[in-house]
Amino acid sequence: MLFIRNVTFMSADPAGLADFWAAALGLTERRDDADETLVADAEWSYPRLTFQRVDASSARPRTLHLDLTADDRQAEVDRLRRLGAREDRSVTVGDGWTWTVMTDPDGNEFCVTDP
Repeated sequence: MLFIRNVTFMSADPAGLADFWAAALGLTERRDDADETLVADAEWSYPRLTFQRVDASSARPRTLHLDLTADDRQAEVDRLRRLGAREDRSVTVGDGWTWTVMTDPDGNEFCVTDP
């Protein structure tokens, strides 16, 4: 079973874009670091909005994508692959979280992580 964890925006100015969406949607909670800003409601419920830094001159288009949480990440990655998704790579961040980066059949990127 999957649920939407984050809707992620790629931006040259993640904090500025987060300011806009937090104000537009009345989101009161915020966490910032150098390359990412996360905003949410007072309960930190899902989905949250994440704003990740990309270089303004990056060849990668500014897009948004879904971050999905799975009870069993690998089982869901396998199931999604059978449905037509492609697995691009897995990334483990400093705190031990692993994100599997995938694309849907049209090439739209999304990520799957553990709870």
